[in-house]
Amino acid sequence: MKISRTMTPRGLRSDLFFRYRGVRYRPVLGYNLTRDQEQEAVLQIMETVQSRIGPPSGAQGLTLAEFTPKYLAKLQSKGLRALDRPTTILHRHLVPFLGLRALRSLKLEDGIAYVAHRRTQGAADGTIERECGVLLGLLNYAVANEDLDKNRLLSMDVPSGAKRERVAEGWELFRIYRAAGPAVQRVMMLALLTTLREAKLIAVHHEWVIERGDGVWMIPAPGSKLKGVPKELPLSPLALHFLRGEQPRIGGRYFSQWKDAGSFKHRWMEACARAGVQDLHFHDLRHTAATWLGEAGVEYATIEKLLGHKLPGTGELYIHDWKTKLRKAVTTLEETVMERFREAAKDERVRELNPCLVPTGCTERNQLQPWWRENSETQNRIIFTTMVPPLQLKGARQ
Repeated sequence: MKISRTMTPRGLRSDLFFRYRGVRYRPVLGYNLTRDQEQEAVLQIMETVQSRIGPPSGAQGLTLAEFTPKYLAKLQSKGLRALDRPTTILHRHLVPFLGLRALRSLKLEDGIAYVAHRRTQGAADGTIERECGVLLGLLNYAVANEDLDKNRLLSMDVPSGAKRERVAEGWELFRIYRAAGPAVQRVMMLALLTTLREAKLIAVHHEWVIERGDGVWMIPAPGSKLKGVPKELPLSPLALHFLRGEQPRIGGRYFSQWKDAGSFKHRWMEACARAGVQDLHFHDLRHTAATWLGEAGVEYATIEKLLGHKLPGTGELYIHDWKTKLRKAVTTLEETVMERFREAAKDERVRELNPCLVPTGCTERNQLQPWWRENSETQNRIIFTTMVPPLQLKGARQ
């Protein structure tokens, strides 16, 4: 048994790592706990785990923990590209709470108890909804695999998470841009200019970017069934500027300083806190970009294609001019983003940002240039030289 402590935006988090009867558990004990409070939480968790031990697997069949590898193997056989979420849900939440229970012993009240347990931990309804979906999927597969006679949790009332409709204001984005460091600025602006999700932006590799006669294109890695990604994504001049940045580099990922979207998320939260912007998730930038495209008059089907969504019906099979439409869409999006930032620069609310809240070490010298200003040297350099490969530009850096 081991207790680790990690500093998070919510405070010092205490995590417990232990094994019991061959099953590994990693529950969160709490935040900002004293040593005595940690020990009390450990005792409560151990008592809960031991109290949920069912009869031997030979009498009642497989336990949920024993069946979990079968379910994950089934998901992997389907060719799913995003197994990290169901794997995390199973190992971090479902198995610690229900793992020692035999599948045949699970009742409706166990599902209700799990929902109540997660709510006491502060989980949002949308998060609990996804976790219950994984639990029901596992039990349904157990029935199909004849390891369970029937799924007794089918009638469980699963919480329904509210769908976010948050669209950022121009002045909010301007404040965040001013309060963030250069790397966070680049990721933020790429989200607005490409509509890509956070995880895909952090994973962008130099091999994804290719140059064609009509400009630069990105060929991102395929997405999952639920999180579609466009097969080809045109990059506007401004997007290419933020992607390549100001510093020289050789190959690899453009944002290799972050392991994944989870590690970048903390930097985004810090920038929002410094800027004084409340309740703005990074994914909301995708909503913002799509909304701005619609307000600019881009047709709905093109927006859906740019977002990577599958269009309804079979009409998509007969439309073959998507490259031209997508190129026009990202050009319109770049113009819209620049115009919104120009307007925000004149807003009195952006002047309220305290210069002392800018990240340590970030000065006007090492921050990105004010590209939104009309007729600025930076803007002209970005717009009028994009059709020339960067290596052919005097003083350009890859």
